[in-house]
Amino acid sequence: MNLKKLTDRGLDLLYPPSLYCSCCGNLIDESRTYNLCDHCMSHIRWEGGEPEERDGMKAIFCTRYGIYERSLIFALKYNGKKYIARDIAEIMSDRLSLENAVIDAVVPVPLHPEKEKRRGFNHAALIGRHLGRKVGAPCIEHGLLRTEDTMPMRGLSPVERELNVKGKFIVNEKWTEQMKEKKILLIDDFYTTGSTARECFRAIEAARPKEVWFMAFAVR
Repeated sequence: MNLKKLTDRGLDLLYPPSLYCSCCGNLIDESRTYNLCDHCMSHIRWEGGEPEERDGMKAIFCTRYGIYERSLIFALKYNGKKYIARDIAEIMSDRLSLENAVIDAVVPVPLHPEKEKRRGFNHAALIGRHLGRKVGAPCIEHGLLRTEDTMPMRGLSPVERELNVKGKFIVNEKWTEQMKEKKILLIDDFYTTGSTARECFRAIEAARPKEVWFMAFAVR
């Protein structure tokens, strides 16, 4: 175990994440749903609509994109607060329960190895691990591969987003048998134009799954 991991574990013991709201950092008690304070719970824009047919997939979303929703994801992705992945997975699990959805495997949207190395983790994979345990399905972390270290999507137009990820995902042949004829849940943090989801779906089709659902924490 390296020094950073030891330091993080020590800080978690001194300041347990469950004592603080995962969104705003205010003090809370352990009984709070999703480790969120009353204020953040009431201001997050929860999404409970019917699954939507999008590009060959059934798409479901947990929230509408806004300041609070962005704060949770950014704290996980850019501030290294990995414990938030567990909270988001719990939200996703409850969202799946609303639809009585039963899935066979969770597949997170991949990062390019270089980007994952720089960040230290793939946030979607972290969420996927927790989600898989909650719903009793394996998380196939490397079921898809990203072939290029693409540009960040923030600030790009819809056309630029499409071109940025076009053809940049492939199915990992090591895992095709585990996805063949299975109901797959593809997960990501945000859904904006759908360009990433579409490209991942095109790649995962090579494994011949029975059905593909897509879930994002927040939709714009």
